[in-house]
Amino acid sequence: MFEDWPDEFSPSLRRAIAPPTPVVVNLGRAIPTDASGFGRNKIAMRVKAGGLKLTDNVPGRLHAWARVADGTWLGLVEMVLWTGNGRGQLPVMQWCPASAISLAS
Repeated sequence: MFEDWPDEFSPSLRRAIAPPTPVVVNLGRAIPTDASGFGRNKIAMRVKAGGLKLTDNVPGRLHAWARVADGTWLGLVEMVLWTGNGRGQLPVMQWCPASAISLAS
């Protein structure tokens, strides 16, 4: 995954996690949306039911860490996003800010 990113520094600015570690992801922090301009009552019921729900905490598996130029960290997490009605799902591999990731208990 880091083939095109030279490791020139010590300590390293990146790290693969093997085997992947169980984590919990706060989706509101990991994938923020700009829903502030929409009133909840103005959204069609089909969108509320069939659209992705990005407000929950979901389980995931942490595969890697990468340092950002501003000093923060991103974690590469494998997780599943669910629709509002819980009948649909979308598996994703997403880089998430460290503040959105916590170790699973």
